[in-house]
Amino acid sequence: MRVLNKALFLTVCSVPTMAIAQVTPAAADEGGFTGVEEIVVTAQKRAENLQNVPIAVSAYSSAALEQKGATNLGALFQTPPPGVVMQPFAGSQSLLIVDMRGITNADPGQGTTELGTAVYVDDVYLGRGQGLGVELADPERIEVLRGPQGTLFGRNAEGGAIRIVTKKPTGEFGGTAKVTVGNYDQRRYEAHLNLPAIAGFAIKLDYLNSRHDGYTKNGPRDPKLARQADFAAYDAEGYRASVRWQPVDTVTIDYAYDHSKTRDTRDYNILAQPPFGFRPDGPLTPLATFGGARPLTDSIRRRTDHSWIPMYNAPFDVKTLGHSLQAEWEISDSLKLRSISAYRETRESGGGQLGGAFTLSSLGPAGQPIQALIPGLGTGTLGLPASVTRVYGISGVVAFNDVDQKQKSQEFQLIGSTDQLEYVMGLYYFNEKVRDTRQSFLSIIYTDPAFSNAIATNPFTVGSATSGLSSQRAESTSYAAFAQATWSPAFAEDRLHLTAGLRYTNDKKTFLRTMNGGAAVNLVGQPFREKRFDPAFTIAYDLADNIHSYARYAQAYRAGGVSVRSPGFKPFGAEVNKAYEIGVKSDLLDRRLRVNAALFENRIHNRQITVQLDPTGNPAVTDTLNAPGVTRIRGGELEIVAVPTNGLQTSLSYGYLKGRRPPSYRTLDPNAEVRIQSLPKHSVTAALDWAFPEADFGQFVLHVDYAMASKTPGTGRVAFGAYAFDIDRDVANARFSLQNISVGPTRLRVSAFVKNLFDTAYPVFTAPGANAILSPPRTYGLELSASF
Repeated sequence: MRVLNKALFLTVCSVPTMAIAQVTPAAADEGGFTGVEEIVVTAQKRAENLQNVPIAVSAYSSAALEQKGATNLGALFQTPPPGVVMQPFAGSQSLLIVDMRGITNADPGQGTTELGTAVYVDDVYLGRGQGLGVELADPERIEVLRGPQGTLFGRNAEGGAIRIVTKKPTGEFGGTAKVTVGNYDQRRYEAHLNLPAIAGFAIKLDYLNSRHDGYTKNGPRDPKLARQADFAAYDAEGYRASVRWQPVDTVTIDYAYDHSKTRDTRDYNILAQPPFGFRPDGPLTPLATFGGARPLTDSIRRRTDHSWIPMYNAPFDVKTLGHSLQAEWEISDSLKLRSISAYRETRESGGGQLGGAFTLSSLGPAGQPIQALIPGLGTGTLGLPASVTRVYGISGVVAFNDVDQKQKSQEFQLIGSTDQLEYVMGLYYFNEKVRDTRQSFLSIIYTDPAFSNAIATNPFTVGSATSGLSSQRAESTSYAAFAQATWSPAFAEDRLHLTAGLRYTNDKKTFLRTMNGGAAVNLVGQPFREKRFDPAFTIAYDLADNIHSYARYAQAYRAGGVSVRSPGFKPFGAEVNKAYEIGVKSDLLDRRLRVNAALFENRIHNRQITVQLDPTGNPAVTDTLNAPGVTRIRGGELEIVAVPTNGLQTSLSYGYLKGRRPPSYRTLDPNAEVRIQSLPKHSVTAALDWAFPEADFGQFVLHVDYAMASKTPGTGRVAFGAYAFDIDRDVANARFSLQNISVGPTRLRVSAFVKNLFDTAYPVFTAPGANAILSPPRTYGLELSASF
């Protein structure tokens, strides 16, 4: 029945349409016509119609985000544009893996490595993956730029860039407020207030509080455990204040301060029996090791309601704050100067309970006395009954991380145009300092040689309280100069557009390890230095006023670094993506049909991969290095948006991805399969938005969407004899609203929503060890919003 329901749902959603904009229908004009909404984006540092930008861009307006109920990036990319895969790292709701067109990062939490997709908030780069999953603060739109954006956005925009643009103060009194309640005790309170302009100053205040209980219960409760939070619980609070000052008509100055605190626990790590006959490269290391130690009752297609035993589980605390100051001077009608200054801090600290999914270590047939276990994480006690005196096995990994980051940046842009030329040039400075401290603890013991009696404890180490502790620092300093110009020659009647861009970057990173294996060290890593040019060239031709074609070459790189897991603190170099793309963008049938398509090939040089350099040693010890040769990613993307009748919009997107690995993958790590993660061969997203005719009491609006993706590796390295489940996607969402309810000067909207409508369970994060984090369960609720 569930399969039939999903088939019917997909049929409804997949009327010819497309998600290049994922927007609500534009307002009807005087003739009563409604077409696909026009969206203005700044993907090339200047305001342009989305359809005129010769880049594969998907844009989500504030109305579209409202209709989708997308309150954070993780929720938005449950139904992503083609080529984009997002994973909650190790089940975190605030630390995300953002992969685009095969550019991946398996471990975004490290403070000494870089992301492959750049994320910006109001043109300020976010240097770390921590905090990417936090709630969105009243966005005006979100732009997803696919393909290398090295010329205009610089380092680490190798796969593409995501730009979050927030709403600015209006200077007129008004605001909105929202209250959301739902299952899992979901509560969300949101308020935005614009104050009247005073002496040329306009002020906007934003507040957000969001929480929900855990999706998997941790229990039954054990009072001896210091912390026993449920899995996937979430509690966040944040506020933002922005000020706009226009001392004269030609000068605009924007200042913003934001601060957020998030406390979330990692989702539950299931352990499931792999399918029979899954590996062609050798036998699986038997999971019989877990026989009696942990029952293999978890299912890859059903969420677990309760953990298999009570476990120590503590939340991660993520704190972010930022200042930004932007100034724009319109020197003339065709020339403006812009300055963007920013300072940000991010801190993540906590210990994620992996639930025994990764390891079980025997202490020998005679076992060890309980005194061999040293309490850790400040608990002071193991939380065990006095009768426990001997331990035969240990398990239950608790991964503790403390990452503290500070960054500052400055950018100048000069944007101008003539009759046939549009140009932008600029200077950029970025400095980042990161401290990364981490340690692994254990929290489960076995009190018999058969491993049949598992007891949860507070975190402990073996040998010493600081066993396994490592701490390292990194500092990055980057200078860049860039320029891009588009020439539209008069002889081509303004149909031909030739664009060339170039960015020079002087990049330096230094590394210092101060703790290794619990011992103080002073290990200076080899600095990363890179002086490079990254070009981009585009030939665009307007086949008609509403049909635009383009061919593009672009290049971008991801800076090198040092893996915090590297025993020798070995550095690795930059990864470079040289990409070719052709595409077409069209608005047809009087803007009732939008069809955008692109074909591309990424040629990734010196890809950064994780390997085990010592097969005879500890398999948990890995290193990151550059694989010689070229990794090729080829793909196609199709996005369609259709408005078959007034008030009804449907959309459909399709993505195809295929990768080819060079031989070096096998020779560098002969005892494992090194794969390209997050590369689904097929992905589809379909959506329907239906605004019913407005009545005296208001207007009904319906939104439904569905997304699926082929199975794809969720981790880049799997040792022979081990197993890792693939990730995939299979989710439907629905939202039904009654809006435009007039109550005096206030307009109300009441919405009912369901996320994961069919309560499907599928892996969204995996690692070697036959374990996985599953998709969130079905959630539902009501939202009441008021605007004035």
